[in-house]
Amino acid sequence: MHHTGGPRHAATVQEPHVRPGPPVVACRAAPMEPAPTPLAAPSLSAPPRASRGLDLWPLIIVALGAWVLRALAFFHRSGAMGYPMDYDEGVYFSAASLLLRGDLPYRDFIFVHPPGGLLLWAPGAALTLGLDAATAYGITRYLAAAVGALCVFLAGRVAWRAWGPLAGCVAALAYAAYPEAAIVERGTFLEPLLNVLCLGFANLWLTSGTHSRARRIGAGVLLGLAISVKLPGGLWLIAALLSRPGKESWRHALLPVLVAFATFAVVVGPLAALAPSEFIRDVITFQAARPPDGELDRWMRLHDIFHERRWGGVLLALVGLGTACVRAFRAAPEHRPAARFFACTFVLSGVLFLASRTYWNQYNAHLAASEAVLAGLGASVLHAFSTRWGRTASRAVAALLLAAAFVPGARHVYQSAQLQAPDVVALAKHIRADVPTDACLFSFEPGWALAAGRLPSGATPIVDGYATMLQDAMSSGDRFETTDEALSADEAQQALRIMLGSCRFVVLGWRGEWQLTPQSRPWFKQRFVRRFPAGDGGGVDLWEHR
Repeated sequence: MHHTGGPRHAATVQEPHVRPGPPVVACRAAPMEPAPTPLAAPSLSAPPRASRGLDLWPLIIVALGAWVLRALAFFHRSGAMGYPMDYDEGVYFSAASLLLRGDLPYRDFIFVHPPGGLLLWAPGAALTLGLDAATAYGITRYLAAAVGALCVFLAGRVAWRAWGPLAGCVAALAYAAYPEAAIVERGTFLEPLLNVLCLGFANLWLTSGTHSRARRIGAGVLLGLAISVKLPGGLWLIAALLSRPGKESWRHALLPVLVAFATFAVVVGPLAALAPSEFIRDVITFQAARPPDGELDRWMRLHDIFHERRWGGVLLALVGLGTACVRAFRAAPEHRPAARFFACTFVLSGVLFLASRTYWNQYNAHLAASEAVLAGLGASVLHAFSTRWGRTASRAVAALLLAAAFVPGARHVYQSAQLQAPDVVALAKHIRADVPTDACLFSFEPGWALAAGRLPSGATPIVDGYATMLQDAMSSGDRFETTDEALSADEAQQALRIMLGSCRFVVLGWRGEWQLTPQSRPWFKQRFVRRFPAGDGGGVDLWEHR
């Protein structure tokens, strides 16, 4: 489906612990009396009052707290580059950096997604033109945390406008403490971009009243960019159309849809036109025909989607989802779009993850965008019931809902921020000291080379070795039941040997051991000698051609 990195690094799935931080206090300071929301009444018919700009200050404080919660991972002695780097973020940042140097995806190297993510991460990658690549990526990690903070604000804002202040604060807190989202918002993944674009689209699409032409065009541009980052962004278009019944609404939807397709064509078209067959092979055929990878058990996927590490947000989201389903056809059409929109988005995304040939729990980061807003709806429903018990009880319930949305997930987010990769830091120091800058260096994990300030090099750079090997295996026309079987195919191993033979230095590590077959490992060790670490030390290792 989306990610291309094979088995995830152990550091990407964590079970962390934190005490409630400033974001909860900020939201408790917001007005907690029942918002004049349709959920306080028997139906979803009465819209909440329009929020003034100053009313949104609790969401701004939560967003700032979310940035700190993500950036805590970089406040260590080794800095931002001491935090473990996932395979995918290394691929995306390296690819964006090469794009700025004239090496184009599809034509010059394999890239298995539309190019929107590379273009949107290009401002961070542009820093490599004047700074060391590792320094540039360290700065970009802080920018990624800022994208996550913006997602927090947008999730809270759309819920606030639909169902009132409590719903907005709960949605913002639920997103801020969403473990999978927080982890990917510490690097140049595609999900942060996808989420911020989709939530921005939702804020424009669900605006009450008559949509101005500029607003509809803006919504279309954001949606088109989202699809150009990852094709599943198209699910938000389906949800948008399902949430706007009536002939008039469909007529108003035509302009954003056309603008979305035009934006997608403008972003994707030029690069696809330079290598049309390679674009179809990488983005369409590869994703459709690749062998299964990641978690294959559907029940385990379902457990990950509703994982207890964020039980508070999950329970509130289920209440919100149930409310949206029960009342979808009972309220007046003009007052049900938000609930119906996010219910459709959440269900469609969950079904896609269950049906996909590949799945890792990092994919859940995209679920955060819809799940957090549904949690806000669920909190609004529960709080409306509590108003009959009196003001004191109502405020206590509001505080409990805020804590439930934030505390369970925040504990895990905080613990994941304590992770470090000392072996990669040590390797980076060795490469800087002992590997000539003009020497060819191939790394099975692009992030390991990036930590040393190196980008993929060569006439035909290998940015994504994992996808390259799978493409070589699939080029034979054979179908493979597992990724391991595909990587072991003769076509994949022969291409790998050619790749390795062209470089003087190779960073092997656990990924290299996995991608080499038992037959290829002796071949490799006959031709390469281990240079780092000394002796039989573990961790990521550097080899030099004999």
